[in-house]
Amino acid sequence: MSEKDTSVTTRSPGLNRRGLLGAAAAATGAALLTAAPASAAPSTRSRSPQWPHDRLTAAATRQVDPTQFISRRQIHAWQEGLDDIGLRATGSRSHHAYVDRLAERMQRVGIRHVHADPVPLKHWAPSSWHLDVVGGQDAGKVKVSWYVPYSGNTGPEAITARLSLLPMKDTIGLVSVSPPSLPYALMDLVDWDAPLQPHHPAGYNPLATYDRAWFAGSSVAGQLDRFKKAGALGVVIVLNLPEEAARGQYLPYDGIHRELPSLIVDRDTGKQLTKVALRGGTVRLRLQARVKQITTPNLYGIIPGASDELVMIQSHTDGTNGLEENGPEAILAMAQYLARIPRRELPRSILIVMSTGHMSGHAMGTEAFLRRHTDGLVARTAAAMSLEHLGARPWLPDEHGEFRLADGYETALCFSSPHREMIKVARRAQERSQLDGNRVLRPFMPDTISGESPNGYWWPGDGEGLWRVSALPSMQYISGPTYLLSSGMPVMDFIDTAAIRRQAIAFTDAALELARIPRAELNKRRPDDPANIPTLPL
Repeated sequence: MSEKDTSVTTRSPGLNRRGLLGAAAAATGAALLTAAPASAAPSTRSRSPQWPHDRLTAAATRQVDPTQFISRRQIHAWQEGLDDIGLRATGSRSHHAYVDRLAERMQRVGIRHVHADPVPLKHWAPSSWHLDVVGGQDAGKVKVSWYVPYSGNTGPEAITARLSLLPMKDTIGLVSVSPPSLPYALMDLVDWDAPLQPHHPAGYNPLATYDRAWFAGSSVAGQLDRFKKAGALGVVIVLNLPEEAARGQYLPYDGIHRELPSLIVDRDTGKQLTKVALRGGTVRLRLQARVKQITTPNLYGIIPGASDELVMIQSHTDGTNGLEENGPEAILAMAQYLARIPRRELPRSILIVMSTGHMSGHAMGTEAFLRRHTDGLVARTAAAMSLEHLGARPWLPDEHGEFRLADGYETALCFSSPHREMIKVARRAQERSQLDGNRVLRPFMPDTISGESPNGYWWPGDGEGLWRVSALPSMQYISGPTYLLSSGMPVMDFIDTAAIRRQAIAFTDAALELARIPRAELNKRRPDDPANIPTLPL
């Protein structure tokens, strides 16, 4: 079984030296806008898709004119280009190169005053990792699915210790983790308008269970902390998934430096290692990594409207593959339409935010932006939306446990703050997207750590700070297929770019709605907001 090696560089060409991104080289920008690698889907490499360029009429600002929206062919080309990059770990060379080009492309589609804010990061970059059983009948290399990000550094000499199924001092732990599952009915109950919503297609089974690989992140983090507390030297996490699904799983991505070098293996490899542990066997674990203090950039810019009030559209720039994160690609298409609206016909300006740091601390970059601009851009923001993982199709185990591309679309959600107009706008966007679901969920996770949430709850996703930190009328679109965190996995066959275009049009309509709704109406909360329900005295 082979050793895994990779080289990651943290140097960001140019971005750490400039706070304001000036005019970019037009040739570089044009090349990125049209270039795409080969794919099983129809390739757009041969010639440049033509963009719509007409100045939009007043009618086209009330509802998107699809004939004036960027074509599926262009969106497909952008998605192919993103897929070709692979893993964009926060602060890596591939991530910062993408951000540099994205800044150029933002200007090309008509976003003005594009800036970069530096965000400090204690960056962890792995260079090689492997696991060996030392001695006995099982001696030899072990197949490793991936490393645990930010877990630790053994240095080149590695660590050798007894493999233990229990947390014990001076051992290397072995622990199995399964993604939790929950019935779809629970999601339905969290819908803002349950039981009247959400609507589902024919054949929907509310008792079927939702379980995806990314869902195991918090369980992995808990086990790492448990073994660290016991004094373990390292940990091997067994993901209860077949090799194809366990490979490259980038979790947890909380960015916590645990100083506990850890690797991930699939369930079959885990069974072999369990036998080694039961026999009192020894393993050698190496995870060589470099830790360095760097900065990584948030990008933002403006599409001017008739007023200085803003509607924010946000996504993040780092990610594991072409789905995580393709939000910026859809936002470019949205911006190319919005930037062609006559300024006087766009009631509010549009703020585009492309955040860093999602893969090294959940919403680290988004939160940094919100805190830095609290009294400026955020104070001017009337409403906000965050878009993640668009156009995803399901990749699920068949009756034999083998993962296959399934029909339809991956389960997707819109979360919404408790503002009644935001809930309505989110619902309409889901319905217009035509992706077999229209769930609009409440923030449901108790805010037991920061205590900042205006009603005590928050939702998962990069845009959660829009509500928890800044109390904005806000929504977030998000999906989470099994391959979401599969580092470097080609995913073009799993993404429907026609669906991305429908979603981009639907959320552009949503942005136009939010630009028109009076701020006083946007700020009105639903009566069933938990903050409006008095707590009974004990």
